[in-house]
Amino acid sequence: MEKGKAFEKFAPAILQVYYRDKEAFWAAVMAPFLANNISLLAWLQHLKVDVGLLAAFRGLDDDARWLLQDFSAPLGFDLTKWKSNRLQYFKDAYPIFAFLAVWMDEEGLDDFVEKFGDILRAGVFAVAGYGILDANVDSSAPSPVEILTAQALIAEYETRALHIFGVSEINLEIMQRMRTLFLNAEIKEKSTRGKTSPYRLDNPKDLGTKGANAVTPYMLSLERLGKAALVDDYWEVFLLFGAAIQMIDDWEDLESDLAVGHYSYVTLGSDKTHDLKNPKKTAQLLREDKIRVRETYLCSKEMIAQARAILARLDDSLLVRLVDVTEARLDAFFRKEFKLNPGELRPPVSS
Repeated sequence: MEKGKAFEKFAPAILQVYYRDKEAFWAAVMAPFLANNISLLAWLQHLKVDVGLLAAFRGLDDDARWLLQDFSAPLGFDLTKWKSNRLQYFKDAYPIFAFLAVWMDEEGLDDFVEKFGDILRAGVFAVAGYGILDANVDSSAPSPVEILTAQALIAEYETRALHIFGVSEINLEIMQRMRTLFLNAEIKEKSTRGKTSPYRLDNPKDLGTKGANAVTPYMLSLERLGKAALVDDYWEVFLLFGAAIQMIDDWEDLESDLAVGHYSYVTLGSDKTHDLKNPKKTAQLLREDKIRVRETYLCSKEMIAQARAILARLDDSLLVRLVDVTEARLDAFFRKEFKLNPGELRPPVSS
């Protein structure tokens, strides 16, 4: 396949499937959220797409790799060979990109839909830059070259994104805010490592800050839609359901987090984290704490409910779909991993 062609075909292919069978599309978008690991092939087979569309989706990996190789070649290396460059992060973003294409089309953002190939390219730099930076600051032997390259990738992403969405006071503020939220979360996490959790029990939505860059295209679209005054409301929505997703990740990564001295949100309020010399045993004790497990589940459900209430007030029925698939993944995870019974999976009563 010719370089870059998969990026250009992505939005038209997604929209063709969406308008042909909307419910099949939503089911396909939901699939990666319901399974901790799902292959691209399985996702597309679930969507019942033809061979041509399957090839177009597969081509995204190649386009991303070529783009990053071209970027790093002048520097004298191929960053796609680094372990810190996790292509899986880009694969994980496929449903978000697919949803973004539909959202932009439904909102009448035709010029952004036409530039969706460029949006994907910018997204590659964001995913690679933030991913490489995250991997290095978590490493016991970080690479200066990789950290500096991550900064160059993030700068490239921001420049491309602002070219697409426009350089305005509002968009510059949004970009700065997204970057700062991620960095502040990382700084707080690393400065408290081995000591305490960087989170507060009464403020779980802070968990959503590390995923801020993933929702930047939505935020940068608001000014064009005449909704700049609603930036804070939309950010609250993304923060809330993003925190619910991070809660799942905290439970999944519990042992590895403890091994490097990171006390995640799910360790708060527990007296079972005193022994970090045996992270496997500590993680097991925390997982067996049914009260704590249920509290984190109900906390996540409440954040989902809050996000849905804000979207109802904003009269944004499409983004509710993204909240719905997040809730479906949350329910499936706690049911499968912790065997919570139907009574325990009941959502909390809103006040």
